[in-house]
Amino acid sequence: MARQEHWAPIHRHGLVRWLGGSKTSFFLQSPLLHNILLNLLVALFYVVGIKLSDQLVSTLLPGRIAPVWFPSALTFGVFFHFGHWVTPGIILGSVLGLISVLSTFDPPPSITQFLVLETAFAFANTIQPFVGDLWLKNKLKLVAQRESVPIINDSDSIREPLAILNPFQRLSTTIAFVQGALIGPFLSAVIGVSTLLFLGIVTWEKFFYSWITWWSNSFLAIIVFSPVLITVRFYQFRRHHLTDVKLILSIALTVLIWFLSFYKSYPVAYMFLPLILFVVFHFGEFFASVFVAFFAFFAIFTTAQGQGIFIHDSGNNSVIFLQMFTGVISMTALFFSAVIEEKKIAQQSLAQAVRNLENEVKRRTERLTAAKKSLEIANIELNKLAHIDGLTHVPNRRYFEQQFPREWEAFLQRGNNLTVMMVDVDYFKLYNDHYGHGQGDICLTEIAQILQSCIRQPGSDFIARYGGEEFILVLPEVGRLEAIAIAQRIKITLQAEAIPHLATGNGGNVTCSIGIAVACSGFEGDSETLLKQADQALYLAKQAGRNQYVLFSDCETEVNIVGPPD
Repeated sequence: MARQEHWAPIHRHGLVRWLGGSKTSFFLQSPLLHNILLNLLVALFYVVGIKLSDQLVSTLLPGRIAPVWFPSALTFGVFFHFGHWVTPGIILGSVLGLISVLSTFDPPPSITQFLVLETAFAFANTIQPFVGDLWLKNKLKLVAQRESVPIINDSDSIREPLAILNPFQRLSTTIAFVQGALIGPFLSAVIGVSTLLFLGIVTWEKFFYSWITWWSNSFLAIIVFSPVLITVRFYQFRRHHLTDVKLILSIALTVLIWFLSFYKSYPVAYMFLPLILFVVFHFGEFFASVFVAFFAFFAIFTTAQGQGIFIHDSGNNSVIFLQMFTGVISMTALFFSAVIEEKKIAQQSLAQAVRNLENEVKRRTERLTAAKKSLEIANIELNKLAHIDGLTHVPNRRYFEQQFPREWEAFLQRGNNLTVMMVDVDYFKLYNDHYGHGQGDICLTEIAQILQSCIRQPGSDFIARYGGEEFILVLPEVGRLEAIAIAQRIKITLQAEAIPHLATGNGGNVTCSIGIAVACSGFEGDSETLLKQADQALYLAKQAGRNQYVLFSDCETEVNIVGPPD
């Protein structure tokens, strides 16, 4: 899964926070006043940028050509953060700042020309960041959709300007930034130089030269200085940066390379490239953009003072070499930073995907374990239901047919006794006819409980409903005398329960007949033989008058032992 980033909008007092402030005044509580302050600051810095750019033209730089147009960097950066809300500030700054520039034209423009130039230049200076920003943000939105990043578009309110993904953390958006830096100045230069041509200030012979100068100065300013304004929003201050030896050493080397290249004119300026790659790798795109911006600024400044390795007899060559150098280091830093950050994002996304997969596997394992446990419980319950008689809640015949062979195998291995008792409720059909089937069910349940109470600990002996009113008891390691004792206990307990049975005609209670068969060591026959003997003993008990037990044992010479009826 791709890494998630929020397009968190700037706070209501985003302007102050963007500039580094920590407190807000009552003045900023009003969106309108906030907007006014923002645009005044943009206009002020725009004028300062024009003055600074014009200062580079009016000093010792050969050819008297400004190598960079600082207002272009400013407008691209603030447009990125605040969108169209800064348009009035850009227009105001352009109009005020260009008054002194237009007054240096020779011959001076007429009032009509002056107004046309101010209008055209203000439009050109506004359309430039608008187009570049639109191009970049459209690409960022595509990236956000592809990476499932939530977008918060609150551009309708100056209190929450649009804040977006860091464009220098992905190669595709870095390319989009460079494209925006190319397209915006391209249109701006076409509008501005075409106006100069229309007014006759520039001839066709100088049209392309004027256009390329306008375009290159703005493009260079954007790719060198705008990244600082853009990435400052995404930088998270770390206190340890202030004392980081690698950062301090990088600053010292930057100053040394600049000093040797632009004060001593040693050809070591391109040594800054590996240094900036080191900064990108260790400190990220914000520090890299700051290093590039400061190095480029002082390179331009010292070159404008007539010093450094880029001073040539041709003013055009000086500007071209200076622009190529600053452009190369800036583009290198931008693209290397994008590759590094994109790799980090891919690694983070992969790690997150692995964590998500592990969590999903864990969740599914837990669900499978829970499902397995539930299934086991359900199987136990189902097995219980399948082997428990629904009426009497004692094991049913199916359970007996599964369990009795195991008891028989155990008997064969141990060689000890195994007793089977068959118990049949006397005259139960008459009981049902007289009392009804509902009462008959209650009677069977009570008898099952009596039988359950008369056997030994559950787990050794077991009782099962064999069918209808008939029950069967399996008693491992129970011999003849103990079997008789259990039968007597059943008979006595049932008599004590005194369940009325008036349908017998003698006004008595419910009784039962019991057939007992005991397999001893050396028993001749199989399990079916033992069951037949118990059934035969039960038959004899009924034939003898019911309400008694009969023992069938091949361990004794006597075949039948009849218990007394009372």
